[in-house]
Amino acid sequence: MIFALDVGNTNIVLGVFGSDYKQLCSWRIATDNTKTEDELYVIIRNFFVDKNIKFEDFDGVVISSVVPKMMFALELLSKKYFKKEPIIVSAGIKTGIKVPAPYSSKLGADRVVDIVGAKVGGYLPAIIVDLGTATTFDCVDGEMNYRGGVICPGMNISAEALYSRAAKLPRIELEAVSTSLGMDTTSQMQAGFFYGFLGQFENIITHLKKDLGGDYKVVLTGGLSKFIAKYSPSVDIVDEELTLKGIIELYKMNKGK
Repeated sequence: MIFALDVGNTNIVLGVFGSDYKQLCSWRIATDNTKTEDELYVIIRNFFVDKNIKFEDFDGVVISSVVPKMMFALELLSKKYFKKEPIIVSAGIKTGIKVPAPYSSKLGADRVVDIVGAKVGGYLPAIIVDLGTATTFDCVDGEMNYRGGVICPGMNISAEALYSRAAKLPRIELEAVSTSLGMDTTSQMQAGFFYGFLGQFENIITHLKKDLGGDYKVVLTGGLSKFIAKYSPSVDIVDEELTLKGIIELYKMNKGK
């Protein structure tokens, strides 16, 4: 089996894959860069016990992370408990993505795994949108040529920023609203975030499609993907397992290297 870790700014997704590279199970935990390899081991062991999985059952470990402060603990976790040297998604591994110079080493691990996952899913050419702490848009054609992208604040981080910087505004739950005419502070904030973020999403997609030309599918992944897809006519595909698909494909491409 293979153990995959997708480390984001907010959550870590843990995936177990069989020898045939098919996903067997996955879990999501909060990202905490203060945790040691031993604390991570205890968390993962509890998941494994529930599924009758042992650490010695694994043939390899692959890690994708956008949190540099966690890498030391993650590498130690792999070496100490899985007894494996991990494959780390970085600029030095095979990805199959063609990025023009001088940008070839600038693409983040999270963007790489999403693009590779879209190829595995048969979604290319695509505009791949990852709705996480930041919202990222990545454009890739059918030959895996990287055409460019967009980064903007995520919905949750925008809400937190407003709450933390405006003394009298409350923390709100992000939810769909039926009207833009809010009657109190909370409903007005909810309308602002809902219509503002949806409008931002639609407008960016419109401009990307205009600049790209051709027929590109809009593929969503990340925590808010189902929420946005429900209210956006621009979305073609929602795949919440896109990153894990990409990570395991990168493992296959780089094992034994």
